[in-house]
Amino acid sequence: MPSVEDKLPNVLFIIADDLRNDLGAYGAEFIVSPHLDALAEESLVFNRAYCQKAVCWPSRNSFFSGLMPDSLGKGVNSKNTFRAEHPDIVALPELFKEHGWYTRGFGKILHNGQDDPISWSEPLFTPEPLHYAAEENRGKHPIINKSVPENRVNPLFEAADVADDEYEDGLTANAAVKAIQAAGENPDPFFLMVGFHKPHTPFNAPKKYWDLYDRATLPLADFPEPPDNVNETYATHGSNYVRSFKDIPREGQLPDELAREIRHAYYACISYVDALVGDVLAALEETGQRENTIIVFTSDHGYQLGDHSLWSKHTNFELATRVPLFVSVPNSLAKGTTTDTLIELVDLFPTLAELCGLESPEHVEGVSFASILAGQKTEVRDTAFSEFTRSGARGCSIRTSRFRYIEWRDHKTGDVVAQELYDHSKDPGENVNIAGEAAYASERSHLAVLLEGRK
Repeated sequence: MPSVEDKLPNVLFIIADDLRNDLGAYGAEFIVSPHLDALAEESLVFNRAYCQKAVCWPSRNSFFSGLMPDSLGKGVNSKNTFRAEHPDIVALPELFKEHGWYTRGFGKILHNGQDDPISWSEPLFTPEPLHYAAEENRGKHPIINKSVPENRVNPLFEAADVADDEYEDGLTANAAVKAIQAAGENPDPFFLMVGFHKPHTPFNAPKKYWDLYDRATLPLADFPEPPDNVNETYATHGSNYVRSFKDIPREGQLPDELAREIRHAYYACISYVDALVGDVLAALEETGQRENTIIVFTSDHGYQLGDHSLWSKHTNFELATRVPLFVSVPNSLAKGTTTDTLIELVDLFPTLAELCGLESPEHVEGVSFASILAGQKTEVRDTAFSEFTRSGARGCSIRTSRFRYIEWRDHKTGDVVAQELYDHSKDPGENVNIAGEAAYASERSHLAVLLEGRK
């Protein structure tokens, strides 16, 4: 923590949308992500970081407020924030604002259309909604509800030959760069949150990022079927977020050629975000503020690209709940290292507070991992908790170093209607549900007790 004589650190919090751990820093050699890979070399890289819920609005409201999804309140939905039932709590950027930091938000921080004005020193920057840039698609807005067939007129992806700022994420990056450049003239430290919409649908990115890949060499899902022995009513879904777009089959497996094309589009979006992150980080370097800035890079949740027959998030599987997480702290001994310690996104609130010498508000439910960044501890959690609700049941999941265990409980009766157990030492892809196997009965009972303690 800084002493009175120390200069207070800046904080730059960058979040992507729907980004799974397909980055060079995580071993995905086919991904072109040089700027994020360079940031990883200056960071502690977390191999086992998890979101609280694999969908945008509760995940973002959770780490922004410091509250677990179940604590956000029933009044919270895609239109309302945590303020609906917690109007007076101090949010993450608000805490920094109250203690002298200049706070700004750019792009998608909370869910689309949501804001928390009290948290910002100046209004949230919301870019013009440039979802499409190709001439034939300009002005179109993505619809992600396949139950409205007349709206299935928008393409799932495009590769327009345009500049970065012809899409909205480019505008967000430009605004963030200007704010960083201006911050050098401000005596106060800054707390900036920069939210990029990609690689969320539609998978649109400038053509030059598509050109970085040879589609024929891109991998398809290793296991494109639902896990063996799983109850699909609760564990899987219909992939509405992809099937609602033009020319995407409404049901069944996608043809390999189309699946590979969608993956190509998604990876192009990753490289697009990587370049924009590079622009933002370059502004830090050029203004001399990099050496006094804590940087966080993460995503609100992961994503399934045909894995287990799924396209999108909205599950409790590893690919949906696991997120990339890089934390760069000036002068940290942890730079350029990795850790397998279990971390949750809700832990970012107390961690950033502690790193900057601030006391977390009493309502915060996360656990600070500043001690890990300082090399004082190797772990602060035994489990990572995630949840998702579907078909009248709440699915709660815990991830340990070896297992993932999930219980689906009926909303009305509280009865367990389905269980899932995956042994990551033998099945890292979570392809076989072993909850019903007698050999794992003792482990399943132990995990059920641990899960009950996390609800």
